[in-house]
Order: sequence, then C-alpha cells, then structure tokens
Amino acid sequence: MTDNHIGKTLWMATALPASNDTTGFEALTWVQVKGIQTLPVFGVTHSNTDVPDLATGFTSGTKGAGSGRESQFTTREISGDTGQGNVKTQANDKDGLVSLKIAEGSGTDSGDGPALVTGDAVKYAQGYLHSHEENQGTDNTHKGATCSFKQNNFTVEGTEPA
Repeated sequence: MTDNHIGKTLWMATALPASNDTTGFEALTWVQVKGIQTLPVFGVTHSNTDVPDLATGFTSGTKGAGSGRESQFTTREISGDTGQGNVKTQANDKDGLVSLKIAEGSGTDSGDGPALVTGDAVKYAQGYLHSHEENQGTDNTHKGATCSFKQNNFTVEGTEPA
C-alpha cells in the first residue's frame, strides 16, 4: 500500500527554537495553519565542488556547503484563521522568522485534521516566510494564497510530546 499525505497538518511558531533539536522546538508555542492544500518541503541541498586532478585527468565531484530548501505552500482561505493571519504577518515582516511543524496526527478529527496525540510523527524546520500572494481571481479559482518558506537549518524529526 502506498501512503499519501492526507491528514497531515501544518503548525507555525512565530519564533526560532533556542536549539535546533526536539527540545528547542517543543518549547515553542504552536498555532495550526488551517486550510492547507500543499505543504512546504523540508530539506537541505548541497552544492557540488569539482576537484580536477592533473595526474589522472579526471575531475571528481565533492559535496559542498549545504543550504536549506526553499519551497511554497498553499492554503484555501478560512476567514479569521489565526494561523493564516500569522503566516501573512510573518511573510510581510522585515525578518519573517518562523518555525514550522508538519505533523501526522492520529487522534480524533474535529474538522481541522486529525488531532495530535503523544507519539505522533512530527518534522520541524526553522527559517523565514516571504512572498505571500493571494490566488489570482478567475472563474475557476478559489480564495486562498501561496507563501514561500526558506529553511535555515537541518530538519529535525521527532514525535509529539506529552
């Protein structure tokens, strides 16, 4: 059976963790961003450094410096949603610093996705938001927005604490 992403939720804290580990992230205050249609992609990419060798005439590649991924996420508009309001505010802030959590809840679904319970899988990332843009209005689109997230440290995987 192939797993899909249905039931995953996005959470945001308007602060960075004191340390880039589960303890640092768990100390933050999280607010769910409701109406998520696509999630940001967490990860790190590395540059390639070519190293030529005159003796062999072959150039080898080596792993260079890492950089956090930049990706977009999309939402459908939910009027009055605190999480969506926080996204827009931080994206328009001069620094835009945030922490994000993608969670796969296993609790009861109250209409905003499955509730998080102790032990559920979570992924954390820190970085900044930018480029919040409303969807273009046409005869076949809906109200919503896209926002970009640039990750500034390694992804941290953990479980929802008690």
